[in-house]
Amino acid sequence: MPTTLNRRVAVWPDVAGLLASFDLKRDQLLTTANPKTARDGRQRIAIHHAMPARGLARQCDPATAATTKTRGFIQSVANLAERHGMRAAVARHNGCRFATPGCAEACLGFAGHGGMSVDVAACRGRRTMARLADPVTYGRAILWEACAELARARAAGLPFALRCNGTDEHHWHRLTFPVTVADAVAIRRRYGVDVATGEALTLADALRAFNDDVHLYEYLKAPVDGVDGLKAWRAAGWDITASFAADRPTACSDAIASVRAGFRLAVPVAISKGAPIPSSVTITAGSESITLATVDGDASDARFRDPDGVAVILRAKRSRGADPTAAGRFILPDRDRVELFDGFVEFCA
Repeated sequence: MPTTLNRRVAVWPDVAGLLASFDLKRDQLLTTANPKTARDGRQRIAIHHAMPARGLARQCDPATAATTKTRGFIQSVANLAERHGMRAAVARHNGCRFATPGCAEACLGFAGHGGMSVDVAACRGRRTMARLADPVTYGRAILWEACAELARARAAGLPFALRCNGTDEHHWHRLTFPVTVADAVAIRRRYGVDVATGEALTLADALRAFNDDVHLYEYLKAPVDGVDGLKAWRAAGWDITASFAADRPTACSDAIASVRAGFRLAVPVAISKGAPIPSSVTITAGSESITLATVDGDASDARFRDPDGVAVILRAKRSRGADPTAAGRFILPDRDRVELFDGFVEFCA
């Protein structure tokens, strides 16, 4: 690290231009003030929040005005789409290709501030639109800000963790962008952080080449295989937790496949706040069955500290404006045995 950092070194011009054109500030890209991450002081965690599923399209469509305002039309976001000629691109955008209907209803993107504050929802819409307009430059923007957060973590004597799919499921593992020698020098002068250089780097390539104290992690509903599957993310340097979707016809089969492939499994359950979690979960599909020890997923978001092959129990959170029937199909009820499309789930107290 240089003996004297130069805080006057400006963010890369292409990044500054993109952010300005979408009414964003650099320090609005990543969130660290999260109750779940704040209660675990063993690392600094930064999360990127974008609009989930068809949320950006709804924000730009006046016909989708909703009782819960954060789920519907937002004039400022629609104006921005119009200004950039992006109405068609926004209408096509799906931020969660692997989401089920119940997942979209129960989405945590509409819990907490994301469900109450139109300003928060609008900011997430602007981030999503900026990434949609210029994913390469937006990737560079996230790299810059991740380095800022890494420097803050080091100043506090903590490791740093980055999660880019806080409320959507974008292919960050294969998004590439250039980092020049001049870019790397600017980052080092500003933050004292070294990054890799090259013409087509992923976030993992750029950040982890010289920084062993960086953890990249995600929860994903993607299949095990395929270009955006769990294995592809893992191969690209990310720690992955598979997500159980109870309203998917292949829920149990998919869960067993993900565990067999070496992933832990996040299981949302309608357990009251403060109530104990089960000690184990058994998932059965046809002749196959697995029994998993559990960890409390609400105690920390640092999934990379959990062993593979466990069930991460997540207590259901209130998603404002959700259809309770559809959301209830996605979240497992708190009872001993739950019958699903292709099998059943049993909890042991």
